[in-house]
Amino acid sequence: MGNAPKMSTNSIPKAFISHASEDKDRFVLGFARKLRERGVDAWLDRWEIKPGDSLVEKIFEEGIKNADSFLVVVSSNSILKRWVREELDSGVVRKIEKTCRLIPVVIDACEVPQALKHLKWVRIKDLNNYPAELSEIVSAIFGTSDRPPIGTP
Repeated sequence: MGNAPKMSTNSIPKAFISHASEDKDRFVLGFARKLRERGVDAWLDRWEIKPGDSLVEKIFEEGIKNADSFLVVVSSNSILKRWVREELDSGVVRKIEKTCRLIPVVIDACEVPQALKHLKWVRIKDLNNYPAELSEIVSAIFGTSDRPPIGTP
């Protein structure tokens, strides 16, 4: 697992998904459901924030603070959003502190933010069919590898 952040005390990794609301129906909801089906506790605002809740407390003190992985859905919509930028700033700090893995998920042709350019991203070419990309993301979240073992010399 190398320098990967330690997972939560229980064995189910938590993943915060930062995204623009415009991308929720076209990609994020289905993506979050697929993550949950693969054993990842995906944190999504629609499921976690109820009327009357503090957005700052729920997003920053619960969602981001407790995440083992921070997934930012990068799109022509999200790169313009102040909320996504603030969430990304928190995710970058957690990555620098080695308390969280930061995974950019690029879903359309857009300029990737400077804070993410040095990281390997996952590009989703078909928003309706992306099993290989999903497997790559889930593997990164769990800290596993598909590298074959070394045989006996």
